[in-house]
Amino acid sequence: MRSFSPEPVPLDDIRKAIKLAQKAPSVCNRQGSRVYCFQNAMDALKWQPGNRGFGDRASRALVVTADLQAFSGAGERNQCWIDGGMFAMSVIYALHALGYGTCPLAWSQRGHFDRKARHALGIPDSEVIIMMIAVGSLPEEFDVAFSQRLDIDGVLVER
Repeated sequence: MRSFSPEPVPLDDIRKAIKLAQKAPSVCNRQGSRVYCFQNAMDALKWQPGNRGFGDRASRALVVTADLQAFSGAGERNQCWIDGGMFAMSVIYALHALGYGTCPLAWSQRGHFDRKARHALGIPDSEVIIMMIAVGSLPEEFDVAFSQRLDIDGVLVER
């Protein structure tokens, strides 16, 4: 979703969506995912270059993180991305269920930029940014991007 109406998304609805998303599974139920909600979306989205042309119309921006303190050892080195990704998807589904539009925004930044952004956004050193999510109310009419999906035989491997 890259079209948003000017109507703000109430913070109570953001809270409802996060509460719903807390049902997402996490390794050993450690619940390391965190969400930073920016009431002025551009305060966060200015750090993410993939929202040009629509980010300024978002009502809110969410920064989904994972607290590395919830994980232990090298064997769990990727678990923050797994747990954080499932949690972020649950947030998106919950916001859609409440009638709002979202656009997930990747966070693939170099270390120096990542540290600078986390500092500016008030995110502790113990957390990694999983993604940002632009959130907004839906306009009456909008265009929807349609991407052809792979045939099921190209995705499902039956053994």
